[in-house]
Amino acid sequence: MNRVVIKAYAKLNLFLDITGVMENGYHSLYTVMHSIGLYDTLTLETAEGSGIVLETDRGDLSCGADNLVCKGISAALEQAGKAGQCAVYAKLNKNIPSGAGMGGGSADCAAAIIGVNKLLSLGLSGKQQLDAAKKCGADVPFCLIGGAALCEGVGDIMTPLAPLEENIVFAAVKPDRSISTPAAYKKFDENGRFCAGSSDKFMQAYQSGSAQRLGGALYNAFTDVCGLDEIADIKAKLIACGAYGAEMTGSGAAVFGIFDDVKKAQTAAEKSGCAFGGVYYPKKSGTEFV
Repeated sequence: MNRVVIKAYAKLNLFLDITGVMENGYHSLYTVMHSIGLYDTLTLETAEGSGIVLETDRGDLSCGADNLVCKGISAALEQAGKAGQCAVYAKLNKNIPSGAGMGGGSADCAAAIIGVNKLLSLGLSGKQQLDAAKKCGADVPFCLIGGAALCEGVGDIMTPLAPLEENIVFAAVKPDRSISTPAAYKKFDENGRFCAGSSDKFMQAYQSGSAQRLGGALYNAFTDVCGLDEIADIKAKLIACGAYGAEMTGSGAAVFGIFDDVKKAQTAAEKSGCAFGGVYYPKKSGTEFV
């Protein structure tokens, strides 16, 4: 095989609580993540020699070793004992906005790990791919598996959940401004409260499969401390258009609303006033070969 193409799906944090700070200084989380139908496309091809060459359709993104696609490929090769022995050309087409809390970079990294394993017949097991993912970032393990999961620790301790059905639809939008994840954690440390959300209420709502109950149980510990005034305004606009509930995802700045009517969701995305917006169904996986 000399070429693979993978869809790398975005995620939403339907519930995100910060439960404490660990000895290593990282914050511990209790978050439920779900893949949605927004995706980047990653193409991987074999090349001559050794090394990784990456191209993207976004001029503001680095194509160097710090890009998560390159990190994912390198981590997989290292896991297989072939670091520096292979050459890979990668082309990344972006649809997931940056600085959104939708896991775009993490999804691309997960796709790179899965893709290069298939491209080069590395023979990595699922556990070995997860081990490589854990070296690359907190959300990468979830994006590798996708679907739905309760994620704890720094997000890498995963308990799979039954994915939502397509009676639920998300309107996801993002304002022009973004939120830095380190800045969001700093503001939380200054003003936030540990374990402020109701995880029991959320899990009961999630298991019910009801858009209405789920919308009323959303929570994100970052929302009230993130510092962007437009977040509250966007949430209000989504709810005014019929969302059962609306919340920020990750550390922001994207906001999503939960609907059971696709036309209402489309209207909400259009009336949000955001530069980025769309309507997406739940996905049952984090990546998909084309």
